Amino acid sequence: MLEDIHDIRPPVMTGLDPGLVRGIIWGTGALVLCALIVLLIRYWRKRRKNKAQEALALPLLSAYETAVRDLERCVADFGHDAKIYYFELGRIVKAYVSGTFQINCSEMTSQEMARAVKSLHFPDTGLKTELIRFQDQCDPIRYMPLDAQVPLDAGRMQQDLTLAGSLVARIEQIVADAATKEDVEDA
Repeated sequence: MLEDIHDIRPPVMTGLDPGLVRGIIWGTGALVLCALIVLLIRYWRKRRKNKAQEALALPLLSAYETAVRDLERCVADFGHDAKIYYFELGRIVKAYVSGTFQINCSEMTSQEMARAVKSLHFPDTGLKTELIRFQDQCDPIRYMPLDAQVPLDAGRMQQDLTLAGSLVARIEQIVADAATKEDVEDA
């Protein structure tokens, strides 16, 4: 009786091997990922190259030229809103001081800027005081609550614009005089 019983045959493989299918899927995914990485690197390099070309194409303006240009635009662009107008005036003066003396005034509060300006090796202390006073004059208008907006007269706004232009011009003159003096001493 036991002689009639035969062993079960092993299973016969039909179709695709699941391990092979998994390998093909992973391989295809890896190729797609590599292609995406290559495309992103190309895009990034091309974009960087274009930005560098644009930067070279634009003429660089000095801090003084930029400040004069921005002051001229200030009245036309922001003359109707006192808060924005005084923010812009303060930004222009801070950017000029930053560019001229290589200190980052743009990110400073008025008090921090006052300390930085006081520490400058600058011959005219009266000009330092006027610069600090100008920022202090602008602060109450810049930081007044929205519901307390008081319309300022155009005369005061024009007077403050003239003061900002005067400060920039006087600082530029002193810096130019100091550079000329150094050139004479070096010669």
